[in-house]
Amino acid sequence: MADTPRVPIGLWSELGPGARWTNEGVSRVVGFLIEGAATGGKYIFHLVVQPELAAEVRADLRTLKAVEGRDWALWSPEDPRELDAGLKAKPFPSMEAEWRAIAGLADYANRNVPVRAWVVTFPKFSGALLLDKPKAVLFPDALPYDFPLGWPGDIHWGEGGAWVRWRDVATKVLEDSDAVITFSEHVAQRHVVELCGIDRSKVTVVPLAPPDLSGLIGLGDDRRRSAQSRAAAAETLRAYMRDKGIDYLRDFPFEEVEFVAAATQDRPTKNLGLTADAVLRAVRQYRHPMKVLMTAPLHFGADWTRLPQVVEQHQFQRDLISLPDLPREVHAALFHCASIIVHSSFYEGIIGALPFYEAASVGTPAVLANGPHIEELLKDEPTLRPFVYDPYDPDALAELIRRIGDDRDSAVEAQAAIFDRLNRRGWDSVAADYAVAALSGEKRSSRVQ
Repeated sequence: MADTPRVPIGLWSELGPGARWTNEGVSRVVGFLIEGAATGGKYIFHLVVQPELAAEVRADLRTLKAVEGRDWALWSPEDPRELDAGLKAKPFPSMEAEWRAIAGLADYANRNVPVRAWVVTFPKFSGALLLDKPKAVLFPDALPYDFPLGWPGDIHWGEGGAWVRWRDVATKVLEDSDAVITFSEHVAQRHVVELCGIDRSKVTVVPLAPPDLSGLIGLGDDRRRSAQSRAAAAETLRAYMRDKGIDYLRDFPFEEVEFVAAATQDRPTKNLGLTADAVLRAVRQYRHPMKVLMTAPLHFGADWTRLPQVVEQHQFQRDLISLPDLPREVHAALFHCASIIVHSSFYEGIIGALPFYEAASVGTPAVLANGPHIEELLKDEPTLRPFVYDPYDPDALAELIRRIGDDRDSAVEAQAAIFDRLNRRGWDSVAADYAVAALSGEKRSSRVQ
């Protein structure tokens, strides 16, 4: 009996030259969706990217538990002349620059990519206005409107400012869509409905399934750490450091040294300065030998983050180490070896936080700064409360790190129970929900003839 043909769904991205893809933000969600398609067996995702990113994206997608050509396909023009037709498209008023930059890519997608509907992976991607199939727009959040610190002045908020234009473009893209997808109810209400004026009936809340990193490092079904598993993960980390020429860590005893891990980009809302400050106090005031390894780059000279200031002012450069752009298996090994995962963000667009789920999946406890994303999770999982701290209080975080270090096993057991409950809904369900939202426009979209 022949396999049932997969339902083709497009994934639209406009990330351009210099953009970060590997293990970053929404690109990680794209990877989880593709793995969900592989598990579910019903959909194939066709991802369109700009030519400058194609090689990096293809290499990253080939690390997934998914089959190219069956679960996913990557589309990007190989010949610049394939983009010429799109430049003849007439732009909307005041959006000429955005449209001219990506109109050719949209024209290429309309002519070549065989999909029934699209998921637009970010609301600012104005080229989605040119796509000629039904579409759902993913709206992760609009954080600068709640936390403008870090985006000061007229360049961001004045007439024609960056975030003013972002809102105008995003609203236009949302209005043009057939459905809007958010990760959480707090983003659906506060940002999509209240900020952009979109009718709530158009919005589908699709919570993320917990990412499970255990298979990347060969853990058993119990996802628990052993001396052997930690040693193997440590060797994965050392091999990566040697390959990348990171001399300070090429022979580092990751399996023996206590360290905090933090995995996020450094943005004003991520609050990485507090994480660094708390570990600094643990080391200098309480004489607790510990390091902190972060996946965020250090932006020296930036005035929107405290992180580089903590490093410079306190000569913390040998205790706080930046490791950006980690491949998936190295990221999983880092989390498995860590003593504890710390996530200090004031606000996330999802329910909970990805580092919490990832940590639980590899047997490592996590602590989380409070915010609307955590409060939404606590409604269903109140037993998480002891692991939540005030995002403005480094002493409280330092004390929480110490307390969990004194009874790590209890924290692992409590968080594993939460993970197991949440993990009953997998990425195959999430992928299906995205596809259904995108396909919903087939019944009502003016794009369908």
